[in-house]
Amino acid sequence: MTEDIIVTWQRVRAELREVYIAAEKNNDTATMKRADELAAQANKVMLESSLEIASVSAAKLATIQEEIDKASAAGREWSPFKSIEDELRRSFRGDIADNDHLDEGPNPPGSIPLQPNDNSSIPVVSAGWSENYRSLWETMTISDAWEKAATGIVTKLVKNQGRYAAVVEGMTIPWWFVGVIHSMESDMNFATHLHNGDSLEERTIHHPPKRPVVPDPPYTWEVSAADAIHYERLDQVTDWSLPSVLYHWHRYNGIVNEYKRRGIPTPYLWSGSQHYFKGLYVKDHVFDPNTPSDQVGAAVLLKTMIDMRVIEPFEADAQLTSNPKAAAGELRALQLNLKSDWANHAHAELKAPKDIGYNKRDKSGQLGVHRLQEWLTVAEFETPIDGVFLNSTREQSEKFRIAHGRPSDMPIDEEIWSILTAPMLRALSPLGFSSSTSLEDAVLRVAIQHVVQKPRGLGGNSKGPWVRLYMEGSEGEDLNWSAGFVCFIVLQAAKELGLDMPFARRVLVNELVGDAKNAGRFVAGSSLGSPAARRSKVKPGSLFVIRDGANWNHVGIVLKVNDTTIDTLEGNTGGDAGIGGANVRSLNRSFDGKDFINLF
Repeated sequence: MTEDIIVTWQRVRAELREVYIAAEKNNDTATMKRADELAAQANKVMLESSLEIASVSAAKLATIQEEIDKASAAGREWSPFKSIEDELRRSFRGDIADNDHLDEGPNPPGSIPLQPNDNSSIPVVSAGWSENYRSLWETMTISDAWEKAATGIVTKLVKNQGRYAAVVEGMTIPWWFVGVIHSMESDMNFATHLHNGDSLEERTIHHPPKRPVVPDPPYTWEVSAADAIHYERLDQVTDWSLPSVLYHWHRYNGIVNEYKRRGIPTPYLWSGSQHYFKGLYVKDHVFDPNTPSDQVGAAVLLKTMIDMRVIEPFEADAQLTSNPKAAAGELRALQLNLKSDWANHAHAELKAPKDIGYNKRDKSGQLGVHRLQEWLTVAEFETPIDGVFLNSTREQSEKFRIAHGRPSDMPIDEEIWSILTAPMLRALSPLGFSSSTSLEDAVLRVAIQHVVQKPRGLGGNSKGPWVRLYMEGSEGEDLNWSAGFVCFIVLQAAKELGLDMPFARRVLVNELVGDAKNAGRFVAGSSLGSPAARRSKVKPGSLFVIRDGANWNHVGIVLKVNDTTIDTLEGNTGGDAGIGGANVRSLNRSFDGKDFINLF
């Protein structure tokens, strides 16, 4: 029996199994029955096969394959295939030589290298390929349509950053390198092997087959991904410069194949740019020169990640480095430039403290251990907030790191700190306002973004990182920070719109009211005797203030105006609509005892 027939039979059975599973999920009994019949025929052919009748057997299998192709085409319309797009998205590799990394560049003849493969060696990009990658990179252009598709993929990669980072922990390989492979091989489906997009329920079927060798299936994505990284020797790579990054993606998909033989820049890298037009492996070993790839190539994704600050800008031949804020899982957080966009106190809250560890304690004027304890408590790994790094702080920080896929003894670096402070990073992230967005609308959207992150004081009344953010670094037992919250929200909205703060920042509510009266922005509650008057004079996005006799002791933002009440967004409040509480939240309050302040 020839090896080709065995390979064909294995592929037939694998494809039939996929068709059967999809049909079963869709309750398509007719297709399930037909798949069983075809499997029986394939098995019968294998029993009859011999070297003498190999050609006849192959012809029979080819006939069965035609029927499978028809069933697969119908199967792609079923909802299971629409959700995982397994067959549509896999990057088929064609004929791959184990040692095709020995190929020196795009110009020599495209034969498979004859040198013996050395699995102990670390593949290194050659001068020929390096020059080719640089030339294509420097001249690459991306259309708007492909750029939009790439942005969507990168957004998903950032949201999944934690899983990618965890699987490469302890290696030099960047998390985003694995994320791009995950996109190329299986459309970021965590139910499939990183090797090639096959189901995790079994060992791989397509190239490389029968992976992982151990343990037995089914597999978690992390176990399979670790095996793929080791199999491709990526865990040994230390050079993550541009040419090396592109080379190792190229090598993952295969170098010596029809793309090289035909002089086509591989779509695995260049699809979505002007360098690639058509030519595609439509399945293993089957190349169609007229079929274009519908995937965004890895080089295009890399350019998009740099443009979106997932990867730091780099100079020629420099190592590509990740933006640690990507660990927050929020793409918009990567646009933050805390050193230039915000005052020093905001930058201080989000900067990772240095030189903290067991038995360390904060010295006068320092808050390193204190801030770690605060953010651990925010993350519900509660510990005393006393500035002393003892057993509780060590145990809770270890649990936090393990919960996020990091080793328990990993130092508190910028990436871990970004995970800890992710709520504040998300709250400060730009929202992408249009030129027609009003300041009131921007204030509401910024305030809602903060409320969603559940800011609160901790470590004592009117203390903690959120209070210091809103109060420009100040905190204290008797501090009323409702005005600080409101002024910070208005400032953040104005900054993103490119506007100046519309009024002076005040931390005393009485002073906010006094300035508003002097500028004609004050609306007395006594003038709002009817629902119509309230809706005409009070705008969502404006401010409300609560009277306390002749003074005002609390301020918040008007979210919505109702007949007799207002929905609000406010800080320094409690769940019972009381003032002086620890939270930022949305409440409903009556009009009684309220006056209002317009922003302009």
